[in-house]
Amino acid sequence: MADRLTELQDAINLQAENLCNAIGVIQQVAQPSFFSDFNWSSRASKPEYQAFLQGQPPDDIGRNFAVVIAATARQLDALIGSLPEEEASSEIQRAAFQHLVEDYRTEGWKLTRVTERLESRLTEVRLFLTAIAQTQLTTQSLETEFEYTDVIPCRLTSG
Repeated sequence: MADRLTELQDAINLQAENLCNAIGVIQQVAQPSFFSDFNWSSRASKPEYQAFLQGQPPDDIGRNFAVVIAATARQLDALIGSLPEEEASSEIQRAAFQHLVEDYRTEGWKLTRVTERLESRLTEVRLFLTAIAQTQLTTQSLETEFEYTDVIPCRLTSG
């Protein structure tokens, strides 16, 4: 829920930014209005404004902003539609909680059974390792005895 609200807030901020930028561009591109009561030089006479007007056709700018604003509006609509419409009743919440408790108990029982089986197998592995270690010790002692008997000089009796 929090992720959807964060996403919704981001989309609202993006739409506000798009609208502010569109208004700013409209202010820059709009043809100046002349009022006879005011005597000030208009921005239309400034060379940087003339260069801006010639560089970008106003129709394309307006169309681009319209597309971006419409796309963001659709995104906002989809996000708002994905939010829950109303709070769940206490009965529904209680039933969902009971279901979660039952699932918890079932999974706990399964975990206990798996743990018991694994402990049993661990005991078997330890017994096998003990048997292997005992066999290795026996083998080493037999090898040592065999090597020792080979070293003892044999007396030959002459007859």
